[in-house]
Amino acid sequence: MILTAHSRMAGVMMCCLLLFSGRSVALQWVEGLDSREQAEALVARYSQQLLQHPGQANVYVQRGNIYFLMHDFDSAIWDFSKALDLDEATDLAYFGRGMARGRNGEIDAGIDDLTVYIERHPDSSLAYTKRGVRYLWKGDREHAFRDLSKAVVLNPANAEAHDDLGVVYALREEPVKAIGHFSATIKLDPSYQKAYHNLAMAYFITDNAKAALPVVDQAISMRPNDRNALLLKAQILDSLGRSGEAKVVRDEAEFLPEGNWSERISIQ
Repeated sequence: MILTAHSRMAGVMMCCLLLFSGRSVALQWVEGLDSREQAEALVARYSQQLLQHPGQANVYVQRGNIYFLMHDFDSAIWDFSKALDLDEATDLAYFGRGMARGRNGEIDAGIDDLTVYIERHPDSSLAYTKRGVRYLWKGDREHAFRDLSKAVVLNPANAEAHDDLGVVYALREEPVKAIGHFSATIKLDPSYQKAYHNLAMAYFITDNAKAALPVVDQAISMRPNDRNALLLKAQILDSLGRSGEAKVVRDEAEFLPEGNWSERISIQ
């Protein structure tokens, strides 16, 4: 989704584009899991359990979470669906399937599953956040705004919801409010790299390149190969009249890969 915003700096046209970093939300579900080998070992263990006791809905959910982490979304969806066939009251299966369907391109179906989970757990700030992100993916800013605002009300310490709500405000061309939410994210979670990128962009599109530069530098220090942050820094340097430095940074970014998909959204 692209939104065009104009800056007062001579001839500069900025585009706000939803992008995604490489960090997977599934890491929040599986404590201590940090390698594909560990994930494959867990899949094998859960599969053996299911051969011996095929009626365990919770084990299908656990294996589905691992498949999600491995980006095997079809297998994750199958496991979550099987869990629901066995026990329709397995709420976490609705949550997991909603997550996996969204990542698999089945955004509306994913929203439907998360809606079931929210109906059963109306106080879940996390579920509102994830559904709000999926509304953003389909370009429904109004529903995204409602969900992300609700997530922040339910849990003011939800750093992810603040960041995503900031993206919505940026897309609505309300950069001052966006800056407030990006800043809140950083205060709540100083390790949230995309929030630094987003805050730098928000400063930049409000013609405050001097404030943007140290913030984007912080984003780059946290992920030195972040192509999008490097390209943003090049634009900021250009706007400050430092074209030579901008060229060096742009050349550095040219052959780096785009960021991978995850739940965390940035504006560029």
